[in-house]
Parts: sequence; structure tokens; C-alpha cells
Amino acid sequence: MANDIEDRKRAEQLQANLAHISRVNAMGELVASISHELAQPIIASTVNAKASLRWLQHTPPDLTKVREGTEKIVEACTLAANIIDRLRSLYKNASPKRELLALNEVTEEMAGMLRSEARTHGVSIRTILSNDLPMTMADRLQMQQVLMNLMLNGIEAMKDTGGVLTVKSQLREDGKIQISIHDTGLGLPHGTAEQIFDAFFTTKSQGSGMGLAINKSIVESQGGRIWASSNGGRGATFQFTLPATPAEASPPVDAA
Repeated sequence: MANDIEDRKRAEQLQANLAHISRVNAMGELVASISHELAQPIIASTVNAKASLRWLQHTPPDLTKVREGTEKIVEACTLAANIIDRLRSLYKNASPKRELLALNEVTEEMAGMLRSEARTHGVSIRTILSNDLPMTMADRLQMQQVLMNLMLNGIEAMKDTGGVLTVKSQLREDGKIQISIHDTGLGLPHGTAEQIFDAFFTTKSQGSGMGLAINKSIVESQGGRIWASSNGGRGATFQFTLPATPAEASPPVDAA
């Protein structure tokens, strides 16, 4: 029994290490996007700071305009800090932490992070999220990784042609949460829909073959399932499910 426990711990640690390596590698693809995203609030802060200085030099100083400019600087700096926090969280090599999670919120967060990267390839990201989606028990960081990997794959599939990446959430009839990522690229090579989740199998010339395998491991470890399908010669759809948390398990909403 002791040996079984040790073997399971080593397997869990190996999975966590592989997931961390995959996440850091994927983040390399986002450097330009993050730089562009950070540049916007920095430029906004600079513009508003210069404008505030000009209003202060008026006789008399226009303190209302100065206050408005200062408030805009605070907003821009808060946005920049949030971007940095998201980036830092994705680099962390932390142990999985299950918590009540709103998948719509995580999906919107990752879509927002990737929009700049998508635009550089002529790709737009569209989200269609169900309003009645229940919570799930999952590790937030791992779900960010799964969504980031699947969205980046979709963007890459359309990088030469442009297109639309559609991310959809819904509650299935069997009570499970389903997330779908649909691209309008070239689609999957014939007969690879099952193989692409195998470790070291890749259809990319420079791919490691580990990204989708790790995604499968993460989703299945949290009670879900992941699969892929071609869209009749026009793009591909990756989908995964996670079990919904019973409503009585969710924290109470404050009456205030």
C-alpha cells in the first residue's frame, strides 16, 4: 500500500511538472501579444499624465481635468497590473488546487488575453457562453492552460488564412458542462482525431506532441472527457466536458 501511494505521488508530480513545462512553452508564443497588451495601458498612462501636467500649468490650474486625468492613469495602471498577474499565474508551478470555478469567467479571461495574438494573424475570437452554466470543481490554473492551448491551436490553424475562433459553453442534457473551441482552418488530417491526444504524436513540423496529451490528462483527472472532430473539411472543433457542481454545493449569495 505504501508503494502504491508513493507511485501515485510520483505520477502526480510528473504530471504537474509536464504541465508546467507545457504552459511555459506555450507562453513563449504569447510574448508579443502580452507586450502589445501591456503597451496600451502604459501609453494611456503617459498621455494622461502629460495632459494633467498641462492642466496644472494653466492659470488657474483646472483641477477637475487634472482629477479626471489622474483617475484614467489609475485605471490604466490597474489594467496593466491585472495583465501582469495573469501572466505570473500561468508561470507558477503550483500543485493542483480544486475550487468552485465559473468556467465562463475563465473562458472570457483567456479569450481576452489571446485576442491581440489572434488579431496579428487576421483571426477574431467570438464567445457564445450559456447564461445558466453551473459551477464546477476544478483547478483554475489547469483550466486556463487547457483553454489557452486549445485556443492557440485554433489560432495557429488559421494563421495563414485568417478566420473566426468560436468558443462556446453549454450545459448538456446529461448535466455536464461542455466547452467547444471551433476554428475555420484546414481541419484535422484524415484519421488523426483519436491519435492527436497521444503523447508525442503531432501534426506540426515543430510540435512536441505533448500539449494535447497533457490537456487530456488534466481534463480526465478532473472527471471530464476531451475529443476532437473535423468540420466537414472546414476547420476543426475541440470539445471537453467537466462535471457540474450541484447547486447546494455552491456558496450562498449574499442578500445584500
